[in-house]
Amino acid sequence: MILGVLLLASAAATPELTAVLTPAPSRLAVQIAVKRDLPAEWRDGLSAGAAVSITYRLRLYRNRHWLWDQRLAAHELLVKAQRDPLTGVFTLVAEFDGEILASAEATTLEDAILWVKQPPMSEIAVPLRHEPMLLFIRADFLTRYKLLVIPTTVGTDWLQLSVPEVP
Repeated sequence: MILGVLLLASAAATPELTAVLTPAPSRLAVQIAVKRDLPAEWRDGLSAGAAVSITYRLRLYRNRHWLWDQRLAAHELLVKAQRDPLTGVFTLVAEFDGEILASAEATTLEDAILWVKQPPMSEIAVPLRHEPMLLFIRADFLTRYKLLVIPTTVGTDWLQLSVPEVP
């Protein structure tokens, strides 16, 4: 009984999403990785040749203790994948705020999923302030509809990170 509770607690403690932040003057490099399995509909769609994507939402806030947090920036990293039915090659594209960040090709489904779950590093402009900042990150996999009109998003929970100071 106690062992089962400990296993449940350790499984709940593992984050679905991880990120590594590397500060630089007026920039913040963000490397994101999804640690959970992707939904079955997503994997089946990709293997069948449908265009699928993961949208990584990044929100930068100024951490104010006596007021609500002020949002400084909002960004989207859209990572798309599609299998060519003739050649069997997967085309992979990462777009940051609508601009192409990187592209690649993969020959196996596992390589394509790994590239989408660990997208290329992206850089965010950070204001030159000495106040603490928070970065919130979320990954959205797909949208399901209830009764054909009520959307629900399938994704990870928000990950909250403190932005480190520039050395």
